[in-house]
Amino acid sequence: MSKRTHHPPPDTGRDRPPARPRLAVLRPASGARAVGLIGMLLTSVAHTHAGERRVVIGHDGRMPLEHAAALGAGSAKRFAATGQVECGGVRGIGQVTASADVVTSAAHVFFDEAGRPRAAQGRCVFIVDGPEGRQTIPLTPSAQLCGSTSPYGVSGRHDWGAARLAHPIAGIRAYELGTRVKAGDPIAVVAFEGGRKTVDVCHVRDVVTTETGARELRTDCVGFDGMSGAAYLTLDKTPKVLAVHVGFRSADPGAVMVYSDRHYTFGAAIGQVLRRALASAR
Repeated sequence: MSKRTHHPPPDTGRDRPPARPRLAVLRPASGARAVGLIGMLLTSVAHTHAGERRVVIGHDGRMPLEHAAALGAGSAKRFAATGQVECGGVRGIGQVTASADVVTSAAHVFFDEAGRPRAAQGRCVFIVDGPEGRQTIPLTPSAQLCGSTSPYGVSGRHDWGAARLAHPIAGIRAYELGTRVKAGDPIAVVAFEGGRKTVDVCHVRDVVTTETGARELRTDCVGFDGMSGAAYLTLDKTPKVLAVHVGFRSADPGAVMVYSDRHYTFGAAIGQVLRRALASAR
C-alpha cells in the first residue's frame, strides 16, 4: 500500500444534480497545481441515458455482467449484492455490505450540495435483483453513518455513506469489507447502465493517504453518470469492498486519455471510521 501523504487542493466545486450546472472548476490552494475539472457521477431519476457523461481512461472496458467471461461462472450471483439507490430524485449505486440490511454508497447520494438530506425531498429506496426478482426496499440514510453530511464541500475521501434497509434481503449475500489494497491491484466495479447490470475490470493506480489516515483510491476505471457509490470490489470468489466510487478529476473529461494525475476516477477507501459506522448499524 502506498504510504505517501498527500495534501490535496480543496474540493471547492462539485457536480450538481442535472437541474443545476453539471461541472465545476477545481480551484487549488495557493501553490498547488490545478487538476482541471472535478465531477461526481450522480444522475437524476428522470435523466436519460443518452445524455449521460462518460469518463474513459485508456479504453472503455465495461460490459454486461453476464458476458464477463474473465470473472468465471456464477458472476451474477457473486455480485448480486449490487443494486441501485434512488433518494430524493437522484440515482446512484449501492451494495449490501457487512450485514443483510445495510447498504453502502457515496454520501452525496444521501445529502445534497447544501448539506440537506435528500430523503426530505423524496423517498429513498434500494432496488436489487434477488432470487424472487427485482425488489424495491425502503432505506433510511443517517448522518451517523456518513463520512460527511456536506460531501460537496469536503475532500472526496470522506464521501462515503451507509443506510439501513427496512428489512434484510433474503437470498443475497452481503459483500465483506476488504483490508489491504495497493497500486496495481485489479478490481471490479459493478453498476447499472440502462437498467442492465454491467462490470468493469480495471485497476487501482494510486492510494493516496492523508495525515489523518483517510485514503483515496485513484483508478483507471470508466466513470459515468449514475455510478456514484458503486463499490470497488476485489476479484475473489467472495468479493470484498475496498472503496466506494465518488467521481472523476480531469482536465478534459470528454476526451479518452491515458491515466495521469490530470485524468482519473477515484473513490473513498474503506477505513476505520466506516468500519465502526457499519458495526454500529448491525
